[in-house]
Amino acid sequence: MTRLFFLSVLVVCFYSIGNSQQEKETAKKHWAISFSPGIVPLPGDPLGLQPGAEFFFNPKISLLNEISLQTGKNKNLYSTALNKEYFKYKTEIRYYITKKEKVNKVYFGIQFTTAKRKFDVGKPDRYYETFQDDSIYTYNSASINSPVKTGTLQFGVTAKVFNDFYIDLGMGYGVRVINTEYTSLVNLKKISNVGIFHIRPISSYYYNGKLTRSQLNFGFRIYYRF
Repeated sequence: MTRLFFLSVLVVCFYSIGNSQQEKETAKKHWAISFSPGIVPLPGDPLGLQPGAEFFFNPKISLLNEISLQTGKNKNLYSTALNKEYFKYKTEIRYYITKKEKVNKVYFGIQFTTAKRKFDVGKPDRYYETFQDDSIYTYNSASINSPVKTGTLQFGVTAKVFNDFYIDLGMGYGVRVINTEYTSLVNLKKISNVGIFHIRPISSYYYNGKLTRSQLNFGFRIYYRF
C-alpha cells in the first residue's frame, strides 16, 4: 500500500508538470486547511480531532493530508480499556471534475490511511482467533496492539458557504486490513463449542490475527482556502 501511494504521488507530479505550461496563467497553486470531528475506533468510542491540509497542484488535482488524534484518554464508561493510544494518518489524491469558476466542485479520489491503535485491558474479557469459529479465549488482563490500514475510492463535493470557507462532504468504498496481536495475557483459557447461535462482537480488535474487511466511510470537514 505504501509503494502504491508513492507511485500515485509521482504520477500526479508528472501530470502536473506536463500541464503547467498550458495552465500557467489560470492555475494558481494554493493551500486549504481543514478541520473535522470524528469517532476514534477504541473501546468507548472517544471523540477525535482531525486537522488537515490540502495542496492544489493545479485547479483540478490536489493532495489532502490529514491526521486524527484521540481526546479524553480513559475518560469514558468502558472501564476495562486503559492506556489507550491512537494516531491516524490519511492521504488522498483528488481530481476535481467541475470547472474552476463553479462554486460547488465535485471530485473523485484515491485515499489511503494507516492508524496506530493500542490499549490495555485490566479486567476479564475475551477474544477470538480470526479463522476459528468454534472457540473463545478468555483472560484476566492483556495488552492489545491493533493497527489498521485502508485503501478506498472516494467521491465527494465541496461547497462554498462564506467568503473562503467551504464544507466538504465525501464518501468512499474499499478495503480495510487489521492485524491484531494480544500480548501479556494473564490466566488465558480456551472455551470450545460455543454454539452456532453465539453472537460474536463487531469490533475488529476482538479478533487475534490478520483480518480483512470491506471499508465504507463518510466524511465531513470544514475548509478555509487561501
